[in-house]
Amino acid sequence: MLRAGFQSAEEFRRLTYIAALMRCFPGRNRAGSGDLKPPPAAVANCAHWLDSELRLIKPKVLILVGQLAIARFLGPGRLEDRVGHRFGDRPVMVPLPHPSGQSRWLNDPANRERLAAALGILGQLQMSLAPALRSRSNNDGSSQKPPRAQRATTKTKRRKA
Repeated sequence: MLRAGFQSAEEFRRLTYIAALMRCFPGRNRAGSGDLKPPPAAVANCAHWLDSELRLIKPKVLILVGQLAIARFLGPGRLEDRVGHRFGDRPVMVPLPHPSGQSRWLNDPANRERLAAALGILGQLQMSLAPALRSRSNNDGSSQKPPRAQRATTKTKRRKA
């Protein structure tokens, strides 16, 4: 996510909530070279968990990673028609290809351009939606939040000043 404008992997993890479509492991494929594709019934069975999380969190952006996630939120379609575009308003949905080493999708230069466009969209969204979070930093310039007690003390001092 550094290519999308995040300062570090830690910043990305701090600013995002990561959830999976499935809550259970579907098993390995017969060749042992990857995981089984979860059957539609299993995805549907787990859908209420993800839907509940999204209702609670109310995300501004959904990063849809891989065909399963993309199809779950946007319906069936080709990666070539989705990656590099944004969909919806609240939340904005940005499809990305699955990062699996099994996928050959990024071998095509046009698809690498689509990925670059998608990461550019995420960078724009990150800059417009998280500027206040980026500006919260310790005196040493790091982007990590101080401990809760220290934040409360800092807020109290600012109010009195």
